[in-house]
Amino acid sequence: MIMIFALAWAQVRTYPARLLAIIAAVLLATGFLAATATFAATSGEGLRLTAAAPLTTADIVLDAESSVRDPGWYRAVADVAGVRTVDPQFARTVNVFGGDRRGSANVQSIAATPEIRWFHLDHGSWPNGTGQVVADQRTLDDLGVGVGGQLIFRQGDKQPVTVTVTGSTDLEFRPLTGSSFRFYADPSFFAGDVPPAALATVDDPDRLAATIDAVDRALPPGASAMSAAAAADQAAARFAGGNTQLVVLMMAFAAVALLASVLVIANTFHVVIVQRVRQIALLRLVGGHRGQASRMLLAEATIAGAVGATAGAAAGVAVGYLGAALLDISGGGLRVNPLALAGSVLVGVLATLAAAWLPARRATRIPPVRALQEAAEPPAGAVRGGRRLVVGAVVTVVAAAVLAVAGIGASLPLALVGGLLLAVGLLIALPRLIAVLLPSVTWLLERFGVAAGLAGSSLSQNARRTAAAAMAVVVGSALIACLAVAATTGRATIDADLEARYPVAVSARTDGGPISGDTVRRLAAVPELSVASTVATVDARFSDGGKATPAQLAALPTALAGTLAPELAASAGPPIVLLPAAYLAARGLSDGSPVSVGVGNRTLQFIAHASRLADTTGQLLGVTSSDALAAQGVAAVPTTAWAVARPGFDRALLADRVNAVAASDPAVELGGGITEGSDIADVLAILLGLSLAMLGVTVIIALLGIANLLGLSVIERTQEMALLRALGTRRGRLRAMLAIEAVTITLVGAAAGVVIGVPVGLVGVTATVGATATPVIRLPWGQLGLLLLAAVVTGVLASVAPARRATRISPAQGLTH
Repeated sequence: MIMIFALAWAQVRTYPARLLAIIAAVLLATGFLAATATFAATSGEGLRLTAAAPLTTADIVLDAESSVRDPGWYRAVADVAGVRTVDPQFARTVNVFGGDRRGSANVQSIAATPEIRWFHLDHGSWPNGTGQVVADQRTLDDLGVGVGGQLIFRQGDKQPVTVTVTGSTDLEFRPLTGSSFRFYADPSFFAGDVPPAALATVDDPDRLAATIDAVDRALPPGASAMSAAAAADQAAARFAGGNTQLVVLMMAFAAVALLASVLVIANTFHVVIVQRVRQIALLRLVGGHRGQASRMLLAEATIAGAVGATAGAAAGVAVGYLGAALLDISGGGLRVNPLALAGSVLVGVLATLAAAWLPARRATRIPPVRALQEAAEPPAGAVRGGRRLVVGAVVTVVAAAVLAVAGIGASLPLALVGGLLLAVGLLIALPRLIAVLLPSVTWLLERFGVAAGLAGSSLSQNARRTAAAAMAVVVGSALIACLAVAATTGRATIDADLEARYPVAVSARTDGGPISGDTVRRLAAVPELSVASTVATVDARFSDGGKATPAQLAALPTALAGTLAPELAASAGPPIVLLPAAYLAARGLSDGSPVSVGVGNRTLQFIAHASRLADTTGQLLGVTSSDALAAQGVAAVPTTAWAVARPGFDRALLADRVNAVAASDPAVELGGGITEGSDIADVLAILLGLSLAMLGVTVIIALLGIANLLGLSVIERTQEMALLRALGTRRGRLRAMLAIEAVTITLVGAAAGVVIGVPVGLVGVTATVGATATPVIRLPWGQLGLLLLAAVVTGVLASVAPARRATRISPAQGLTH
């Protein structure tokens, strides 16, 4: 075995360029695995520390259920023997206004006991009154204010209050508050609130368990106590799973990269063996048996895999930590799981050995007599394995049927099963199908000149090798097309569903006072909005089984009624009121039923119609026309502005512009369709970003594999190219021939990937959202075009180095071996 590794190492040292593509492919695949492992470990520790940070300075954590109504429920704990301090922990969610920014903010309390405060200020001072706060520096930077600046807070329908920023700190991570901005205030800021938790310290940590028992007995029903360490562990367990979905997605990308790498490695080893036919035969001739030849090649694979996997693991650690840092979840510093890292290296080496096994097995079939022959091994053009093609086709058809059922039935688990079956079927059948179709590609290329014809002839003569090289491109491009289609169709589906469920794109309302005319004018000036107008409202009472349900009645002006509710604008008979369909169904009413609405001391009569307009804004129950109210002598106050978006509007851009308008008016609350779907849009944006990242990795792997294939093919065809040069073929034609070969391989792979990925992406979206919304098919033509363009560019780049080598072949080499 030592001799085998010595021979393998000698080959690697003598011909390192042969294994460059293998090392690079293993590096990329192992790097993905190591990056995923490092990201999971680093982000998990960062999330754990983030969740546990406010608890690190306490000994006991007190929790109160929502049923506890006494604001001072924690005070009795201060009288328990052994308890040194007790500090309530408050939290509020408010809207914050600063400059031209507006967003949701989480305000948490700062312990009155300095020793309990879990962070230190970098600038300014601690707040000591109801109108003072401190903030994370990133929050202040986002809002464009500094220490000493003022902001406006508004909680629900309460009046806006002005607060002063007295200090700032850099927490070095993003606290898990679920809000855009983060602030910390003195307990007096939360006057009247019931604290959901409290932190306590003890005199003797050695008697912590006994003290916890005593504290538990002193607490009122609905409140409990536990050690701060246990509470921190629970908080960490809740939040550490926050990155699970992203880790799973990264693992899927790593698996695809590994599969593409295996295809590149197997193809490269096959070509290497073709080039070393005489060397392997000579080893057999001098007494080496088949096992030695096979083990030598596997030893070379082990060396190349170990080098690539080790380098990939090192690079993956850096990339994984960088990813966690960019997402602000690396607060605990770099964390590496040694077992996961070692597993990544082992997987890289084993993948290399698995890919090299079949080529090494073929090498054992080389007879010793080949060492005495001058001719090289004939091209591997014959396509065999018809049985495998049939089996793969059958599995693919079954998978397509499963995916169709999953799409129709909106079953995501069934779609995943279908996707797995499809991958198995295509991996079995597609290489052979590509090889079978190559003669047709050759015939087509012959129509475009001599260089293209020579390229097509070379591809057909090496059909098996060409198909294997194309498969590496198929795998990556299919995933890219699937993600891009899923993201684009998903966004279109969500947008269409939101437009159908929320005819009012933007709703800005006050808590009962007149809305600012300046706010309405600025809203109407937003380019993405086609109509914006004030809507008057009046307090009303709707009949509910003999009871009067307090609600509001909105009166649409003519401009809005014509756009949103034509039945109101065109009504010439009894006045109409639009009500939610659920309200009518719950009361056994149908369209056209008479309803009574109480306004003040009067009872108004309407004809009811079901409409989405009545339940899309979040606060209005009934909608009628302003003329209908005026005709019955009811005066309403313009408290709301409604706006309708133009077709095909950019949801993110509209949200930013509306937010900027609302930032200058703390008296209004935003509603309507623009406030919905932002989380889903963020997920789809991540999918698009990851698909582009995967495109880059696929391009690199394909470039390496095809460049290596063409480079070794040039060596194999030295005499052929020398004869072409002797017959007058120019260097430019040789370059064109190799470029056409490479581009054909990448285009065939990319086209097959698109054909596979597009329907799979559509089925995935249908299975995911089909039960709740009608899918809207929209294909990302720009991204699919970019994928095909990347295939062409990759092919051209992959041919550069082999073409340079080919043009250096002199015509005289065609007369010698």
